[in-house]
Amino acid sequence: MTTVLVCALALAMWSLPLNYIPTLARFAAGGMDWAMSNRDTLPDIPPWAQRAERAQRNHFENLPMLVVALLVVQLSGQTNPIINLAAVSMVGFRIFHAFAYIIGIPLLRSLGFFGALLSLLTILWQLLI
Repeated sequence: MTTVLVCALALAMWSLPLNYIPTLARFAAGGMDWAMSNRDTLPDIPPWAQRAERAQRNHFENLPMLVVALLVVQLSGQTNPIINLAAVSMVGFRIFHAFAYIIGIPLLRSLGFFGALLSLLTILWQLLI
């Protein structure tokens, strides 16, 4: 499997922990009764878990764009060392972004976001030249 496909898979699999972090916090707050219910109401969760929900939303909002860009690279056969490095960097920055978001350090969160965006723009630039 190519570096680009490994990165696409890593971004998709990063969804798993991001799905369950807020759910586990709600389970801890609401208990088994809430977990086994229809979840018509949501228990209050601490600020870090609220940030985890926002990090999760951010991930899912960006995931299609990122994965499509990586799949276009793969399908077009235009991988090169710069694209591979940018793809790996993008994954690292997206994971860093989520951790920084959850622990609540805005400057680091922004660094992760813009690092991933710069990585994506590098990939697109390489596709177009």
